[in-house]
Amino acid sequence: MRTVVPGDQGLAVSDVQKRLHDLGFSSSGFESEMRESFYGESTSRAVRDFQEARGLRIEGNVDETTWQELVEASIRLGDRFLYLRIPPFRGDDVREVQRYLNRLGFNAGREDGIFGQDTERALRAFQHNMGLPVDGIAGSSTISCLQRLRHALKETSVAEVHETLQDLAARGLEGKSVVLDAAEDDANAEDTLRLVSSELLASGLTALLTGGASAPLTESQRARLANDRDADLVLGLRTTPGSGVRIYFFGSKGYSSPRGRRLAELLHNDISLVADAEAPPPEAKSFPLLRETRMPCVILEAGGKEGPAGDLAMALARSIVSYFSPTE
Repeated sequence: MRTVVPGDQGLAVSDVQKRLHDLGFSSSGFESEMRESFYGESTSRAVRDFQEARGLRIEGNVDETTWQELVEASIRLGDRFLYLRIPPFRGDDVREVQRYLNRLGFNAGREDGIFGQDTERALRAFQHNMGLPVDGIAGSSTISCLQRLRHALKETSVAEVHETLQDLAARGLEGKSVVLDAAEDDANAEDTLRLVSSELLASGLTALLTGGASAPLTESQRARLANDRDADLVLGLRTTPGSGVRIYFFGSKGYSSPRGRRLAELLHNDISLVADAEAPPPEAKSFPLLRETRMPCVILEAGGKEGPAGDLAMALARSIVSYFSPTE
């Protein structure tokens, strides 16, 4: 789709504004801009607020990722039947089913709003436990049963507990493969990740470089590539103007990836040793690469003043090796 930007006017702007309004993202001057289907300052502010709430990059434009999130946020539990299919169902209704199952003790996997195999297995187990038809479909009877049990929801997601146990069981360097992902058209990130790849190969890890100027795929396409390769870890790098470092792992609405968080914390410690100033604590976000990869994934955004590329590459490689180390 064509990115909708400030200054635009017309049907596409009107559709964005209606969804924002229905979701409660509007402010002074917004309704005036709605009447004119004009993407002005108030609409831009509403888009930024929505992007922040959804864990997206706060850019004020409606690109394909933000539009998809607007659509997904508009879907309520019970609006449709959910089941395993290709492409998978995506939306806040899926996320709600995952939240119910995980907090009732049925491991539905990461609460990412994507109906995958883990969610179907957990749904079937729930249906069997509750004496419902075991069809793997979140239809009206299954959804009603889930909602009647909201009083029994636990604070802890069983998926987070399971992922922590997976993390402990997967330590060790032997046979591990890593995807090093450069942002689209980011030649600087690509060069740095080539250095990281060399360091990892010397440590016995297999590394695959994706993205960058040589392979300008979208984040979602690169996430699918990492999943198809069945990698053990994904590290994304994006260079930004100025200085400073930001580190992101997957998380949304009360759920965060324990493996992603641990990798992010290791990166934070090692990056702080080579940066001009200590990086702020890692943040949970829902960028497509973080959300759609099945393995632990972290994205690092670094300015151009964080020391020599070789120092940064060494820090990144050291963190990845530490992540797989049995002693960490």
